[in-house]
Amino acid sequence: MGVLVIRVLAAGALSGEVARHPVAVPSVAPIGSGRDYSQDQARAEGFRFLVQEAYTASLVEASLRFALSNPGVSSVLVGYSSMEHLEQAVQYASNGPLPPEALARLPEVWAGFTG
Repeated sequence: MGVLVIRVLAAGALSGEVARHPVAVPSVAPIGSGRDYSQDQARAEGFRFLVQEAYTASLVEASLRFALSNPGVSSVLVGYSSMEHLEQAVQYASNGPLPPEALARLPEVWAGFTG
């Protein structure tokens, strides 16, 4: 049986971008661990080390590759607002899962998600 991961970017909160794409839904309910969308966006900044330390090129790449890091996952659905988004997702997926040393640091970030 396959496992499908949906809303891997938490409706855009994990993109690292505050501004939404012009064709994206203008407002969304929280989908991550926060009480609202802005808290989900703020929490996403805890993952910025993945970009700063060159594990990934962006938080979008980090989100997609994190979902693909679980060998039980067979597909990841990402919302696309442009053909460029689709092309980027294909490129990011081809980079494979996040390296073990990056995955090992994620629980530290999650531990800070209180309130």
